[in-house]
Amino acid sequence: MVTITWLRDFIFDYYINPIIHDTGYNPVNTLTWALVLAPLCLILVLKLLRRFGVAIDEAFIAAVSPYILLGAVLRVIEDAELISPPISYMLISPLIYLLLIMYVISLLLITYKLCHRRYKLVFASIGLISLIATLAIIIVFNHVHEHLWLPWVIPAVIGISGTITSIIYAIGTKLHLHFLHSRLSLAALGAHMLDAASSYIGIDLLGYHGKHVLENLIVSHTGTAAGMFILKLGILIPVLYILDTQLGDDSDTELRNILLLAIIIVGLGPATRNTLRIALGI
Repeated sequence: MVTITWLRDFIFDYYINPIIHDTGYNPVNTLTWALVLAPLCLILVLKLLRRFGVAIDEAFIAAVSPYILLGAVLRVIEDAELISPPISYMLISPLIYLLLIMYVISLLLITYKLCHRRYKLVFASIGLISLIATLAIIIVFNHVHEHLWLPWVIPAVIGISGTITSIIYAIGTKLHLHFLHSRLSLAALGAHMLDAASSYIGIDLLGYHGKHVLENLIVSHTGTAAGMFILKLGILIPVLYILDTQLGDDSDTELRNILLLAIIIVGLGPATRNTLRIALGI
């Protein structure tokens, strides 16, 4: 009985309560999502796409991009408390990721079957329309409630991240390092530089608080979120090198691409959410 009570408390403390109260990540659920849930989802998605013959190429990743942004905007809707519990729980990580994966895969397979020759265009168009509609809801809400609007945030985040990504691209080109100037690698780098820039502006300049374990650890020890740039580059550059050198064969292309897509999602999703929240004063 004691064991059952302990297990129940453990699950609630580390998994359920962070979702209900949206308190962010802790070391336990961070490791669980990163080492168990994320790899499992990647394996299942890869197998499903291969089974239906869906090519995981650059065009596919571009078509998925609106849905990554859509997920981030849905998180902002939850941040703005436009939806009440328990429905709002579905818009909190990791449930939002699971919900989006099911929605995206279902829609992708339907468009693939019905519009086989133009399915990527149709699929991307639906995602773009959904994104625009969701953004409109946020903008109307912000106008009605007269939240503080900070228009400089979006160009600042893009400017900082774009500058750093451009420097890395120039270095990669100069040194003939393919893994630093291929399009998908640049997309991954850019996504995570956007995330780091949004964290830096939000935490250092505007008093926001991070919800990620490593982010909070860096801020608590250094007093600044600028360390996120170093952390992300220190992790991402070796990972991109490994993907390029170890999965460089044509037979490994789809596996490499879906791993790069996962890296892009992990960077672009939080970056978009952070930037919108800060810009809209939510």
